[in-house]
Amino acid sequence: MVYLVNKILTKDYFLLYLGLTLCLGFSCSACGKRGNPMPPSLVVAEKISDLILVVKPGERYLSWSLPRKNSDNTKPVDLSAFNVMLKKVPQNLDSCRYCDEGFFDYLTINPFKPESGYQLGTTFYLPVPEIPKDFIYVFSVTSINSRGWSSEVSNKLALFALPEITPPYQVELIPSASIVDLSWQAPVLPADFSGELYFRVYRRQPETQEPRWRLITPQAISDNNFIDVGLNDWHSYEYVITAVAKIEKSSIESSYSEIAHITPGDYTPPAQLENFSAFYHEAGIQLIWDSSGAADLVGYNVYRRDDVSGLEQIIAVLTPEQPEYFDVNLVGGRTYYYRVTAFDSSDRKNESDSTPEIAVKLQ
Repeated sequence: MVYLVNKILTKDYFLLYLGLTLCLGFSCSACGKRGNPMPPSLVVAEKISDLILVVKPGERYLSWSLPRKNSDNTKPVDLSAFNVMLKKVPQNLDSCRYCDEGFFDYLTINPFKPESGYQLGTTFYLPVPEIPKDFIYVFSVTSINSRGWSSEVSNKLALFALPEITPPYQVELIPSASIVDLSWQAPVLPADFSGELYFRVYRRQPETQEPRWRLITPQAISDNNFIDVGLNDWHSYEYVITAVAKIEKSSIESSYSEIAHITPGDYTPPAQLENFSAFYHEAGIQLIWDSSGAADLVGYNVYRRDDVSGLEQIIAVLTPEQPEYFDVNLVGGRTYYYRVTAFDSSDRKNESDSTPEIAVKLQ
């Protein structure tokens, strides 16, 4: 009897085990996903991890990327709002700047119809409030889904109170071939400012009728000079400079300096030719001078006038390999005046200063 009961129980357990195994197998194969499904109420947007400060001329923004997926890697993102949290820390009590205590809800934002800030592409920008002197404001952000559940808290960003700064001044531009060399004077900072000062250079082309300034120094520079290269010669450009005051990850940017205008190109002529001489020789006048050492030399212009007409003209254009000329188209009894210049390969054909004029009288 005992044997029969054990046999029946063993058979029943076996059938129960087989049924459960088949049930789970069919359930998993129909699901097509690994792991246990997450309860819908726990699915929130992924954590924001790129909360940063963005500074623009005269403006400061908190900035972060919109979540791209939910916490369970599904899409679309269930996003209803952003919650910005703030902690105010006196600078003399800065030991708990990044600890979790002390935060309060500062602002709730509807990302689709924000009353404050704006969305540009996949990034949200929120103006930074005015920070009292001697305080540090620490910000963090969470996303809120349609059920009111919050995502993980973002990275924390600490910002300092920074003084308003004036823009750089006395912006000077020196043009050359495809290059503009810029320099400027730095603004005077408050005596108690303990941070660092940097500069940003902006450029635009009036000819393109593009009103927006283009930042050409994505990484702010510490020197008060900059060389802009790769420009189009004989096209107009405009520049402005801003100053950026920085303490740790907190910074502020000044407004634009006065606009400086320039047209790049090769404005530098070859040097004046040396040891120029002119003398009568075998029924003509021989001219000779030292070769120019200019790297972009194209040739020489030979000028002549006479004491009768008084008119001057170019009587010869010579190659760099011809630092001499023999003039035979002359009239006896007249005095001829000669001078020579060198010119380069620029579009302007920059011409050197003339040699001293030499007079030669024919008999």
